[in-house]
Formats: sequence, C-alpha cells, structure tokens
Amino acid sequence: MTIPFRAGVALAAIAQAIVCGGVAAAQTRPSESASQIEDVIITAERRPSTIQRTPIAITAIDGDELAKSGTTDLINAVDRAPAVQIQKSNVGSAFYIRGVGSRGQSGETPVSVFQDGIYQQQAEMVGVGFADLDRIEVLRGPQGTIYGRNSNGGTINLITKDPELGKFGGSIMAQYGNFDTLRLQGVVNVPIGDTLALRIVGARNRHDGYLSNGLNDQGEDLGRVKLLWQATPELRVLLGVERTEIDADGPGNVLLPVTARDDPWTAPAYTGLTTIPGFQPIYCAPGCQAFFKLKNTAYRGEVSYDFGFATATFLAGIQRFQRSYGQPFSGLWEIDDLPVEQETFEVRLNSDPAASVQWVIGAYAFDQDRAGEKKYNYTFGQYTDYAVANSRSRAVFGQATVPLTDGLRATAGLRYTRDQFQRRDDLGVVNGTTGLVTAQPTLGTLQTGSYGKLTYKLGIEADLGERSMLYAQHSTGLRSGGVDPTGGLYQPETISAFELGVKNRFLDNRLQVNAAAYYYSYEGYQLSYYVYANGGSVPSFVVSNVPGTTKIWGAELEGRFRASRNDLIDFSLNWQKSRFGDAQIPTSCTSAGVCTITDLSGRSLPRTPEWTATLGYERRFGLANGGDVTARADGQYKSAYNVDLLTFANSRQSAYALVSGRLTYNAPGETWSLGAYVNNLTNRAVIQQANTAGPAVYGVINDPRTYGLVLSARF
Repeated sequence: MTIPFRAGVALAAIAQAIVCGGVAAAQTRPSESASQIEDVIITAERRPSTIQRTPIAITAIDGDELAKSGTTDLINAVDRAPAVQIQKSNVGSAFYIRGVGSRGQSGETPVSVFQDGIYQQQAEMVGVGFADLDRIEVLRGPQGTIYGRNSNGGTINLITKDPELGKFGGSIMAQYGNFDTLRLQGVVNVPIGDTLALRIVGARNRHDGYLSNGLNDQGEDLGRVKLLWQATPELRVLLGVERTEIDADGPGNVLLPVTARDDPWTAPAYTGLTTIPGFQPIYCAPGCQAFFKLKNTAYRGEVSYDFGFATATFLAGIQRFQRSYGQPFSGLWEIDDLPVEQETFEVRLNSDPAASVQWVIGAYAFDQDRAGEKKYNYTFGQYTDYAVANSRSRAVFGQATVPLTDGLRATAGLRYTRDQFQRRDDLGVVNGTTGLVTAQPTLGTLQTGSYGKLTYKLGIEADLGERSMLYAQHSTGLRSGGVDPTGGLYQPETISAFELGVKNRFLDNRLQVNAAAYYYSYEGYQLSYYVYANGGSVPSFVVSNVPGTTKIWGAELEGRFRASRNDLIDFSLNWQKSRFGDAQIPTSCTSAGVCTITDLSGRSLPRTPEWTATLGYERRFGLANGGDVTARADGQYKSAYNVDLLTFANSRQSAYALVSGRLTYNAPGETWSLGAYVNNLTNRAVIQQANTAGPAVYGVINDPRTYGLVLSARF
C-alpha cells in the first residue's frame, strides 16, 4: 500500500474526531449579487470559459453541493442531468446521454468519462475517486474533436480540487445515514514556500447492502495527494497519485417484476444456485459468499508553460488496476479476476485566452493491456483465460474559432484517430459442482484489427444580445471497433450529428434559459446482446453492427430562475425519439445453423424515454446570528421506456417520478454546516437493467430510500 494512501485514509479516519473537537479560522462566503445568477467557469473545450459562452449543451454540478446532499457516487450525481440515463451492471455502470449508450460488456462505451483529464475506460472505475470534487461537467452530444473516440453520446468530466498556493487550510466531513451509511472525508492544503503547495485527501465510504441478500453495498477507501509547483509565472507543474481500494460484497440483482412483492429490494439468496444444464448445486452452495475487490493506483502529471501567444500543456496518466469478483448475477455464479495496465499521454498548444482567434492543436496516445483476465463460470462450466487483450490509439487534433464580425464566430475542428487491437480467448472447462478445472484452456484464435478515421466539427455562433447566443453545429464521432467475447470482429460505429442551440440570460441576469434541438444519424451502430448458439444452453455475448441508418432526434430545455436573493428555481425538459435501422439479429441458433431472428427495424432504442423533466426549488432563510438555513427539494419525471435491447416480459419500465430533499444549517461565515437529506423519498423502485435467465427475469434496480446527516467544517 502506498504512503499517500495510508496518509489519506488516516486523515479520513480522524475526520470525525476533528469535527467534534472544533474548527479554527473562519472563511467567509464569496460575495454575490443579491438576485442574479452567477457565472460558472468550466473547461469543457480544454480552456476556461463560462457555460453561457460555450456552444455545447452542458450541465455543471458543484462538488460541495453534492456533498451536502449525501451523494456518494458519480451515478447518483449525474442522474438528474437532462437526457441522462444510468444502467448498472455486475462490474460497473454505463451512461446513456440522449439515448446513446451501451451495456458496456464490449469494453468500449460511447460516453467517455474523464477524471482530471485522464480517460477512464473501465466501467468499474466510474465513480471511483469521488472525493474533494470541484465540479462535474456533463457534455451532451458528440465530442469527437476535443475528446476523441468513444464520445459519440457525450463526455462526463470529474474535476478534483487542486492545491492552493500560500494558504493553509482544509475541510472535514462526516456523514451517517440508514443502511449504516458512514462517509468520512478529510482534506488538508499545505503551502510549502511561495511556489509549492500540497493537497492531501482521504475518504472512506461504507454502507450495508441495499438488497436483502447483502449485495449493493459499499466499502471504499481512497487516498489522494496532489503537489503543485508554480516554478515561474509561466511554468506550472501539477503531480498527483491516487489509490483506491474497494472491499465489498458487490452489485446484485432482483427477480422481476418488483411489484410481485412488498419490498422490491428483496433479492434471491445464494442457496438456489445450480449448474446448467445439469441443475446440480453449485460447488459452494449453500452459502456462496459474494465478493467484489478492487485496487487501483493512478499517477497523473500535468506540465504547462505560458509562451504568451499560447500555452503548451503535457498531460500524462498511468494506471495499474486489479479487480476480482465472485457474484450470483442473473442466476449465474462466476468468479473473475482482471488486471489492467493503462497509459495515457496528451500534448496540446492552446491560444492565449485573450486572443481574437481561439485555437488548440494536440496529439494523443492511449495504451491498454487487459491480458491475464481469468473467468470461472460455474453455472455453465466454462473457464476462460483472456490470454491476449490489448488496444492502442493514436490521434492528432486541432480546432479553431475565428471571428467573422463583432458578434459572429465560426468554428472548425479535425481529429484523425488510428486504432489497433488484439484479442485471444483460451477456453477450458470447470466443474460446477466441485469447482475444479477439469480441462485446461485450449488455444483460441488471435483476432487483430486496425483502422483509421477522420472526424470533424463545423459550427457557427452569433451573439443575439449582451447575454444571448445562438449556435449551430455539425459534428461527427467515432466509437471504437474491436473483438467481442465470442472472438468475433465488429467495426467502428460512426455518428453524424446536427445541433441548433441558444443560450440566454433575461430579467437583469436573473433568468437563464438554454435550449437545443438535435438530430443524430448512425452508421454501423453497435448492438450488444446475448445469443444462444449451436443449439446450446450457454448464451454468448456478441457485438454486431446494424446495417442501414439508426436515428435519434429531440429537443431539450434547461434553466435557472433567481426569483429573489433567497429563492432559486432550476428546471429541465427533454423530448426525444429514436429509430433503429435494418436491425435483424439472431437470438438463438440450432446446431444446424437455423436461427431465430428478432427484427428491431424501426423500433425505439433502449433507455430512451420520450419525456424527461426535472424541477428543483431552493429557499434560503437568513438568521439573526449571520448564519442561514437552506431548504431544497428536487423532483424528476421520466416517461415509460424499454430497459433492454430485446423486448421481453418485465423489461419495460413504466413512467415514474423521484423526489429528494435536504435541509442545511450554515454557520456564520460558513465555518461549518449540518444538513439532513433524503433521496428517493417515496421509495420508488426503478429498473435499470433486465436480463433473462431461463424462465426468470432478473433486474438491476435503483437505490431505495436513503436518508441521513452530513456534518462538514472548514479550517
């Protein structure tokens, strides 16, 4: 275990004691206009800008506000963003933005997730590192020029807080709630002279299982250290190391429909696990003990130098990852061990922020090696050694925004991507009733592939007034091809997108209304699904490309209204439709090659509710002592949608609404605060994934009602 990890976890462990012991110097709240909406600075285009001056549909989520609401993971943090859907699985979670997403088993998802500029491809890493956040940026629509491959649906950026020069201070936070939820976080910022600063973060997240069999629990420890060296006014060096460890029972699922029982979160015990097709008890039954363990060490570095006319930035990320699980998922019992080595490098040159022409050029390299994964599927008697599994990506890119007149600007961007991949799966046999490997894996076929692709962006933006901007853009994106778990090759997926948007401030900067309409056209859309091949009872997960054109179109509205100094209303509304191209897929085939075909042509894509709406209201009550109490309520509505690609019994989620709220006391100067929160107030169960397992249908559902207290302080 690394020294930073030990120091960070120790810091988190003593956080509660520090809170009880008191707080030193006070910090005052930044001054704000009494009744205006503040500007939010983002870095969505790899340079500082405000949301209202960036021609992208963006939602920014404040990290401090998330902490007050009791949110402990990325999934629940972005679930309320317009047109965002979540799909949990036994290894992690996948995002759908404006209907674009995938189940993720193919290893490449069309919504990219970045932490501090480093791409996170592993589904298991989504949400890990959720501590000391500055903000989350949710970018909707293809981001292929700046962010590259696997950003067809959009991009989610997690930005953690950097060290601050010349300032000693920090914060502590303790949270306790139902399901024995315990979250501790400690942060210390230490100045070292005039040019150096160190930031140490420790966090511990725990809660019991949300399901009756103990699954859907949490057990995560995190330690992070960042060192900032401002060597000269021009030269800035930021180095970081982060260690995450998870030791839990892991994700789980329930039998559908959830309406068949009083408690939707009642889940099957491990005693009924059997082999297929023999239907003998699994070797560890009864009493199979599920587990989910993860260790990840990430090293990050960023060096920038300001030449005056432009700033050069070099970004590097090295990740060493190990995940193991044993899970009874969808009626199966399997144990899997996965090591990953990943390296990312990017160099770019950005124009001076004050220049009339804004531009960026750069080069990107990504390498990942997943070789050595071993999976034991005791239900079906399969043992798989993923002997070769590596991919690499190289890209060069550039984008420029040029003023045409005082209020009219044009944008053009290009990116060329070159990908290569290799995969070989060696298959053996494991005895489901004894747990022993009875046949060592035989050599599989080495599959290789490579391709190059040019993606681009063209846009124009016009200032309609001092606080209003209209933009239109056409962009393309790329989702990587590869090899599916059966050894079959699938080709890249490409998207061509059109978007028309407007961003406005009205009523003396008190009302913000942003709107966009979009149309997506897909070629080679990648479908991920299970097939029963060769008359067998063992399903195979395959990925194939859909012939013809798959389409998604819709419109969205997002806004905020500062009704008074103490009243804030925020809202969003999204309408969307979708239609598959010529999607005719085999779902089962006999040994003679006769297949049952499921025709998806013209159907809606999964996880695309026609209507999504959110509404939030926040009221601040000033107190005589200079403190205040803030009350907030949030609601979300989604119309009915199909959860899975294939339509089967109980795979459709009916329309639903979720409600959450919080009440927070802020001491004078915001030196400390105490808040109470409740999420999913009505305890509504929502299906996030559905799988058939013989006559049974298993589903992954959302979190039940959670509530608790959050105590935080600054020093």
